[in-house]
Amino acid sequence: MLNCLSFDIEGFVESNIQSFAIDKKYINRKKEIYEIEKNVDSILELLNETNCNATFFFLESVINDLPNVVKKVSELNHEIALHGPEHVRIFDLTKSEFNNKLISSKKNLENIISKPVYGFRAPDFSITESSIWALDMLKDAGFIYDSSIYPFGFHDVYGIKNVQPFIHSLPNGLIEFPPSTIKYFGKRIPFGGGGYFRLYPLLFTKHFLKRINKLKNPGMMYMHPYEVGSIIPNIPNISPFRKFRHYYNSENGYKRLREILLEFKFGTAIEVIKKEGFLNVNK
Repeated sequence: MLNCLSFDIEGFVESNIQSFAIDKKYINRKKEIYEIEKNVDSILELLNETNCNATFFFLESVINDLPNVVKKVSELNHEIALHGPEHVRIFDLTKSEFNNKLISSKKNLENIISKPVYGFRAPDFSITESSIWALDMLKDAGFIYDSSIYPFGFHDVYGIKNVQPFIHSLPNGLIEFPPSTIKYFGKRIPFGGGGYFRLYPLLFTKHFLKRINKLKNPGMMYMHPYEVGSIIPNIPNISPFRKFRHYYNSENGYKRLREILLEFKFGTAIEVIKKEGFLNVNK
């Protein structure tokens, strides 16, 4: 079974600015650019070692600051997709704000890599019931698939309860490839990405992935550069809960992910979509 491995390319501060208060003195774009570039290098090193291709969802801020990194990732035959014009939750934007930025960001990214961009993932998986309108805008903008809807209902920011939990076609023709979840004791729980990958024992992640693969469903894993690379900014004076939630096991991300990549088969989102028979696209 071919699963998808994906990375949301953003800095640690950029990623968490809407999640907890960060003092302005820790917001340094120059340092963040360095962090992203070095951590992406670590990701590419790991993917080369394990002979794995992945999908990279780039923020436009990273696209503009590090076009050389975007080109490098593309030239190594990884899929380039869009993570949004900026790391702002979609339900905090107006429809016109989102649509205008979406179209220009997609065009900008395609100009850099000289290839079509098929996929989109919203910052913080922020296509929820209140921002479901974004799906039609993605379709109209020429995207083929979305990976923004988390199919469970108990997170404080994202998720839609009782939606299809595995790859499927939406009524508007867009393909939805949601992050991985599994049903246990009547409840659907997330796994295989970000904090869930860091917080769960590795044995759990392997068990869950094997279980959905046995049911002939591909998994969708997602990581951030600072969860794989060696550079992660230290933001002091945050609550013990936030410190645990955002830092735990980050220093072990490289070796933990390596173990998963050596045991399971992974590819890009568009490869999985094609393999599962949802689309015939010449990459």
